[in-house]
Amino acid sequence: MNPIYADTNDVDRDIIQLIYSGILRYNNQGELVPDLATTNPEIQDGGKTITVTLKENVKWHDGMPFGADDILFTIATIQDPAYKSPIRANWIGVDVEKVSDSKIRFHLIDPYAPFVERLTLKILPAHIWNQVTPENFALTPLNLQPIGTGPYQMLKVEQNRSGLVQELQLEAYNGYHHAEPFIGTITFRFFNTEEELMNETVRGTIDSFSLAQVDNLQRMKNPAFPLYSFSLPRYFALFFNLDPPAGLPGQDGISQKELQEKAVRQALSLSIDKEQLITNVFQDGAHVVHSPFLPSIFGFEEPSPPAGGLNQEKALSLLAEVGYTREEGRIGKKELSQEALTKDLQKGDTGEDVRKLQQCLSQPPAGGPEVYPEGTVNGNFGQLTQQAVIRFQEKYAAEVLTPIGLIKGTGKAGQLTREKLNALCFTGSGEHTPLSITITTVDQPPLPEVAQELENQWESFGIQVEIQSLSPTTIERDIIKPRGYQALLFGEVLGKIPDPFPFWHSTQAKTPGLNLSSYSNKTVDKLLEDTRKELDQTKRMALLEQMQELVLADVPAIFLYSFDYKYFISKQVQGIQTPVITDPSFRFAGISDWYIKAKRAPK
Repeated sequence: MNPIYADTNDVDRDIIQLIYSGILRYNNQGELVPDLATTNPEIQDGGKTITVTLKENVKWHDGMPFGADDILFTIATIQDPAYKSPIRANWIGVDVEKVSDSKIRFHLIDPYAPFVERLTLKILPAHIWNQVTPENFALTPLNLQPIGTGPYQMLKVEQNRSGLVQELQLEAYNGYHHAEPFIGTITFRFFNTEEELMNETVRGTIDSFSLAQVDNLQRMKNPAFPLYSFSLPRYFALFFNLDPPAGLPGQDGISQKELQEKAVRQALSLSIDKEQLITNVFQDGAHVVHSPFLPSIFGFEEPSPPAGGLNQEKALSLLAEVGYTREEGRIGKKELSQEALTKDLQKGDTGEDVRKLQQCLSQPPAGGPEVYPEGTVNGNFGQLTQQAVIRFQEKYAAEVLTPIGLIKGTGKAGQLTREKLNALCFTGSGEHTPLSITITTVDQPPLPEVAQELENQWESFGIQVEIQSLSPTTIERDIIKPRGYQALLFGEVLGKIPDPFPFWHSTQAKTPGLNLSSYSNKTVDKLLEDTRKELDQTKRMALLEQMQELVLADVPAIFLYSFDYKYFISKQVQGIQTPVITDPSFRFAGISDWYIKAKRAPK
């Protein structure tokens, strides 16, 4: 239960939310308000300097005074690589200056509009932790004896003989610097399975809980436990790996290069019925999304479904453009014939390869009068052939020019141009190689169920699918870090002040970046950089709209659904608000206003 490490564990974040305080906090309306600060931060120097005045007379749970030194210690600890904090990247390049015991100043290298949200970081007491060495920081018993300045303090920890925590008891802190909570004690109980948890609800020993498995959510229809839904700024998508490492395993069907073709990605997207996915997996308990920028949450224009949504006829047409056909219900392509072009061709070349090139350019589906009006087939690569190649390249720019950063044809039949020509003109009459895709995801519900639904839909369309479900640790270490996947079914979380930079900027395509598609678009990069610096909310939304249009046009992923955080609370507990929250732990942001009993009182 340590804010330095809690970013990787939902349960720890829940408890830390109650025990510790930050400079800022979210209230029960989902608004960012002062916590340990007296007022909202003062932003200066175009957003590069942020000054915070702290409350005086705030006490830690052990009675010691809180001050600026505690904030400096907490952030310095996170920034020190020796402590291996998972949130260190959030604080690299941030300089913290102590102006006085009650005032601190943050200096940023560049303006960063979402920085104020980072000030919800929970603060550690320096007087307790400053003697703990980095190697012992995550192991010390102090982690089970947390001292904070939050609304609740630790009362008791119960562990079994193996040391596993069975129960935690918290009590309201009567020295809290905001209004003391109405509910005096809170007990956290731990179970091995959701089935055990649900059995305890029947016995009446639990007042609130959440469930991860969709089937259990549907079963849990008890009028004694109203269901509260907290909207989260997160989405789940199937991310295409546009720059996979060499030798990626499990790719016997669809090749790595072909997944880089926009037409293939478009076809994969058009052949998925998202509404059916929501119905079959979530029983309509989730929301279809078409954009990674979540316009419904952040208040800008919703995009239309890509190409109008589900359109398998158009998907087949797009696949046909790159040499795929459907035979006996299976989509695949013929192997290239021996006539295929195998070397680069350019002006001045002569011979049989040039003749084959000219024949391909002079007739459909590759060309015809609009590409090669002269139609000369003489084996000499001259000016007319060069112009024909340029027209061909610009006709199929998305496949042959865009991937190498060009917008105009070169007139040279290089690798990408030859691959496109071969797909259109030189497929063989032999084996029909199936179109196949491997989906990798986390073995935690509902992701395996979503992957299975994608498999069912694509298999019925004619695409073969293989599913890899792996543990979170394996996914992070062996899959995401080396980008060792073809298509990754995964989720990404935006803040209340959205910063899509880590997810879509080209510099974030390698670990520790979170650009899971290895997506690269120079215009999008510039918009992402501008958005980070733009403090005006209206202008930020306009930039997000521009990015949305460009990213959706490139189809680096299939954006599938968002899923609210579902929380069951006894009907005896009142005063609960359900704003948009950035993390499940923020459902406790307004817990001081929750109550169980009420009585009449004089005004």
